[in-house]
Amino acid sequence: MMTQRLLIVLTTFLVIGLVAFAIVGNSWANRPQTYTPQGPGEVYLALGDSLPWGFRLDDRQQDSFPGLIVASLGSSASLELVNLAVPGETSSSFVASQLPRALAYLREVRAQGRSVSPITLTIGGNDLIRVERASAPERAEAIQRFQRNLAAALDQLRAAAGAQADLAVMTYYNPYGGDPALEGSDAYWVERLNQVIRAEAGRRGVAVAEVYTAFVGGREYTHTFALFDDVHANAQGHRLIAETFLQALSYETVQR
Repeated sequence: MMTQRLLIVLTTFLVIGLVAFAIVGNSWANRPQTYTPQGPGEVYLALGDSLPWGFRLDDRQQDSFPGLIVASLGSSASLELVNLAVPGETSSSFVASQLPRALAYLREVRAQGRSVSPITLTIGGNDLIRVERASAPERAEAIQRFQRNLAAALDQLRAAAGAQADLAVMTYYNPYGGDPALEGSDAYWVERLNQVIRAEAGRRGVAVAEVYTAFVGGREYTHTFALFDDVHANAQGHRLIAETFLQALSYETVQR
């Protein structure tokens, strides 16, 4: 009888210990990680949607924010820009197509002994655009799907790129106006998207370019084509996005 009671007590303590370990472990996994810059490598890999692709720019190679980042770093960085961005890309299509291409490229380049840093990812805006006229539950589901896709993308990019690569994502500016505190508004859903971006990046030590903040105060109109019913950034907007990424990455630029 005594042995049976002792066994029950020990089993109870074991279960409690396992539960506590799971709670602590999960809490540790969700703790924010500090971004520590490694510096530019030999290749800058730009990923994402029509923004890094340079949609509506006269010269998307030079005027898009990836091209401006390379130019700002100057010849001392000797960066080769590889831009795999695809206009219209959602987080789901990114995971299905662009991400595998990026991972294969990273493995190939690293096998050659070359370093890839930084890697910038601009994704999520089209996830919102696809459901902008949908119901609140459908929009919430789109945000949840985006969170899963972003988490998977960042984990796989980090594994393929290695610890020496700087990863950076950006929050989206709000071209719609309105109050993000007003539940159900377009501004509210943009903020929900950005909260996910900040949270997933923060869990992994990924740099966050706060483009949302950089564009407030009227720049959401002066730095985009929003007044022409187009949410894309103009040349002035791309310059600001490039500056915001460089600040987030803690890269020194060449004065021109």
